[in-house]
Amino acid sequence: MSQPTATSKLVTYGAISLFATALSVTLGYCMWNSSKTTPVISNFEVNEGFAGPTVGAGMPDYMNTSKDCAQLYSMLNSKRVWTEEGPDDLREMQLILSKIACLKKDLMSTAKVVQATHYQPFSTSHDLEPVAETAARCFSKTIPQRDLSLSFDKWGSRGTFLIKRLCTAENLSDAEEKEALRLFGSAMADLSNIALGECCNSATAVIGGQEAPRMVGGFDPPNSRFLREYKGYY
Repeated sequence: MSQPTATSKLVTYGAISLFATALSVTLGYCMWNSSKTTPVISNFEVNEGFAGPTVGAGMPDYMNTSKDCAQLYSMLNSKRVWTEEGPDDLREMQLILSKIACLKKDLMSTAKVVQATHYQPFSTSHDLEPVAETAARCFSKTIPQRDLSLSFDKWGSRGTFLIKRLCTAENLSDAEEKEALRLFGSAMADLSNIALGECCNSATAVIGGQEAPRMVGGFDPPNSRFLREYKGYY
């Protein structure tokens, strides 16, 4: 019986290697093709986020929500600041404008959840409470109109003060200062009208999914009628 020649061995080994290569390519293609297939998940709804980013898309945050805020910040940021306090005043003014725009965004959203205001930091110089808390109390109808007005009044007074200081620091004209104050007043008035309509339009609150009175009533103990009027002395 004749022994296989070197040529026949080479042909046999070549055929085996070609078969192994073809098999590996076929398996690799099948795995790659299956990886592109999106699995079907039943009873699961995917909500696409088409609202846009909250932070980092412009100055101030959510600037597309309030045209007045965007115009005001553009006016103040386009000039050179000549005082030491100017950069800090501009950053705080940007924060106030961001809160106005973000609160308006949350109040006008159909989802009625705290989203845009969630990222806004608290500042004792112009906040009575975190703006996210204000938005949450609005959605639950538990914020009195007086508390809402006090928060907006502090934003308004602090913002007006900062605008006047920035106009002086940037050497703006009287006409430019008047326009800046008009834009800020218009943004605040727009937000106030929306907030009053969204936050104070119900006689009942919604706490934990259950209706409840908007404000807790006071309690006067029966023995208080025997107490004399307090005049500051014991």
